[in-house]
Amino acid sequence: MPITNETLKAMIRDYNGLELSDEELELVRPELENYFAELKKLEDLDLSDAFSGRLMNLSD
Repeated sequence: MPITNETLKAMIRDYNGLELSDEELELVRPELENYFAELKKLEDLDLSDAFSGRLMNLSD
């Protein structure tokens, strides 16, 4: 789902970031889309068969 420039500007404003023009936002948009695509991959990752590293030190 694409994020509008207005939403990006509101987020930047909420976190006291630098003001960016629409043209500047279009320059960073590909990086944001890549970030969200990678985040989606992590959310979809099936770790049900993975052994928890936290359990490795229980025998001590």
